[in-house]
Amino acid sequence: MVRTENKSKKKISAWKKILFAILAVVLVLVATAIFTYSRYLHPTGEIMSGIYAVRNDRNGTPMVNFFIMQAGEKYIAFDTGSDSTQTQNALQLLGISTSDVVAVFLTHSDWDHIGSLDLFYNATLYTGVTNFQYARRGRRLPLLPDFILPSIPHEIMTDGEIIEIHGRSIQIFYTPGHTSDSVSFLADDRYLFVGDLLVNPRLAYYDEELQRFHIERMLAIENVSYVFTGHFGLLRNIRFFRWWWL
Repeated sequence: MVRTENKSKKKISAWKKILFAILAVVLVLVATAIFTYSRYLHPTGEIMSGIYAVRNDRNGTPMVNFFIMQAGEKYIAFDTGSDSTQTQNALQLLGISTSDVVAVFLTHSDWDHIGSLDLFYNATLYTGVTNFQYARRGRRLPLLPDFILPSIPHEIMTDGEIIEIHGRSIQIFYTPGHTSDSVSFLADDRYLFVGDLLVNPRLAYYDEELQRFHIERMLAIENVSYVFTGHFGLLRNIRFFRWWWL
């Protein structure tokens, strides 16, 4: 009887060690992810002539970048960040009035990319879809707020469509995978704004294989000089991601 109890205690102790080891690995992975994001995200400021990064943080940790491009005397935003107060303060720092932002190109409707959309009351919203319901094929993330479209003009672009705004040429590419409504935008044939397309497909909320397909599609675009991402800042070339992501 005593031997049986001792064996049971040893088994419980072994399982505790395994659980602690698993927890330690998870914590290391989370810390690594936070370090990776914070290392590559741009602080708020002009990152090249006429293009600005805006960074939103969460609990003091860098969370997401969105980007603003000058278009004549006006501005175009690619996504809007997660926090209206931080975004408002950042724009004041940059000397950009929200009323001068005449267009917002939304890569997808995750909360960290649409949280400040209501600030841009003078803009037209451009997307690829009208349904922003976090379609995740049964993998809806918990605690995410539903997206309520603000009362601003809304235009739906078809895949491959090109529009001109104040001297800037913007082309849309449907790139679902990370989410069902994910799109990317090519500005002036050389600046590619991809949102979360390059977030590891293994973390895709919607369709991993579809995301991989569209990463390959974007890799095939010629003459792209710069790639702007939501969580890895500005990249000179997305081929860097092939070895790990694909």
